[in-house]
Amino acid sequence: MSRLRSLAGLFFVVTALSGCDQVNTMLNKQQANGKAIGAACRHSGRALEDCFSRNPKVAKSDIFAGWKEMNEYMLAKKMDVVPSSSEDCGPDPDDKKKAAPEQHNTSAASEPAKDGE
Repeated sequence: MSRLRSLAGLFFVVTALSGCDQVNTMLNKQQANGKAIGAACRHSGRALEDCFSRNPKVAKSDIFAGWKEMNEYMLAKKMDVVPSSSEDCGPDPDDKKKAAPEQHNTSAASEPAKDGE
């Protein structure tokens, strides 16, 4: 009977430890993703604050660690910033101004008075 309890206890410990590995793997992936985001922001010349605001769900410490590592690497290798081809990945705000027709106020109060009226 004691042998069965020992096996059950061993099974429980092994199962619990394998769960810890899965949790650690998940946390390491999140940290690696944050570091990758920070490195990409630095490589593209984006400010650290912009990187934080664009990725609010990612830990700031992970973003900063990646940004700092890439900054040190770029300084050591004398690399230039590589700007992204689509900065905001959205429509150009100037396009809205060009596309929207100008609206003229046609009310009688805004028109100049004509002679004879």
